[in-house]
Amino acid sequence: MRLFKDKAYHHIWNISYPIILGGVAQTIINVTDSAFLGRVSEVALGASAIAGLLYVTFMMLGYGFGVGVQIIIARLNGEKKYHEMGKVLDHSLYFLLSLSLILFVLIYWGGPYILQYFVKSQGILAASISFIQIRSFAIFFSSLVFVIRGFFTGIAQTKIVLYTTLIVAVLNIIFNYLFVFGNMGFPRMEVAGSALASTFAEFFAAIYALIYTFKTVDLKKYQLFTFHRFNFAYLRDVLITAAPVMLQMFISLTSWFIFFMIVEQMGERSLAISNIIRNAYMILMIPLMGFSSATNTIISTLIGEGKENQVFGMINKICRFSFIVTLVYMFLLNLMPHLMLGIFTNDTALIEATIPSLHVIDGSLLLFSVSSILLSAVSGSGNTAMSLFIEVVTIAFYLFATYLIAVRYRLSIEWVWSVEYVYFLFMGGVSVMYLWHAKRKGFKIIH
Repeated sequence: MRLFKDKAYHHIWNISYPIILGGVAQTIINVTDSAFLGRVSEVALGASAIAGLLYVTFMMLGYGFGVGVQIIIARLNGEKKYHEMGKVLDHSLYFLLSLSLILFVLIYWGGPYILQYFVKSQGILAASISFIQIRSFAIFFSSLVFVIRGFFTGIAQTKIVLYTTLIVAVLNIIFNYLFVFGNMGFPRMEVAGSALASTFAEFFAAIYALIYTFKTVDLKKYQLFTFHRFNFAYLRDVLITAAPVMLQMFISLTSWFIFFMIVEQMGERSLAISNIIRNAYMILMIPLMGFSSATNTIISTLIGEGKENQVFGMINKICRFSFIVTLVYMFLLNLMPHLMLGIFTNDTALIEATIPSLHVIDGSLLLFSVSSILLSAVSGSGNTAMSLFIEVVTIAFYLFATYLIAVRYRLSIEWVWSVEYVYFLFMGGVSVMYLWHAKRKGFKIIH
């Protein structure tokens, strides 16, 4: 098959597969938390969904900044300006760790007020507040990892993503086992214990990321960790590139939070179903997130090397690869839906109630396998403002459709999940229109 013979696909895969495995990081946290709390109660399961989404919404500001670092580093790598990379990384650390302090304050003290405003169930509210306040401490550790990952992914050395993910995955399972049910002499903490487990896991991942960087990178070549005197010029390009991505990620996750607030109004059962679906959905999205991140690096590097004429062909190859991998992944999943859903709960009635919604998201993920690559190609070209515009307009349609289905017409939960088709069809359609326009203009990078 051509897929296995074309060297371009090997290049795509070599960059993507560690990121795909790295995509397990936040997903494994969500899956592990849900797997343990799903055996506590539906209230605990729903609380972790809502509070976890609120935390991730703020955390995505740091993730978006890391994407900006990745794009700038990839461009400098393509231009062989290695000595500039350390200055960019140092100034990125200055900014993101300062931002983390602000985000910590917002999450720890502001989170409970946000939850009180939206959550109707008092049981879910109390559990959500205990979760979010403990989880807020992890923002410092995740921000550090985002910057370091941005550097390594930008130079197409992505194994650190795999290593930090394994640390998070293993430690989160161990700590959940100890803290949620109070095993081996630890106190039974339930929802709070799950938040503490995730925070500890991310702390150790951040420590490892620092050690790995010092041990494997030629610090002199890249001028890393020299901590230059602050000069906004070194931060400016990252901020210009990252700001729209940060806002895009924040808005995107805010839409998920609002989605779950709408679902919460439908009752604890609908919220529990949606949390299970979200985790199953995120597992299916792991390879897609890897290909999307690789798209940012590959497109930015090609343009930095002056190979604009190869950009559109590469986008086509990544889309094709992403679609095939997703199709195979989904086929395997649907052979054993009860086994997958059984990870999150041992309630057979809840599993049966969730299966219709699981089938609904199948087709939407095939759409996502292409539309996510198209949107990443837009941001990878440097035009992150356009990708932000596409995201904002798409989310407006998405939330409006959710409101109509869940609130106005009060349809079942599987109909509510069908709004994913609206999201990905619109996002992919607008992205491909922009890319065709950019191709006719020569696909020049936007500075």
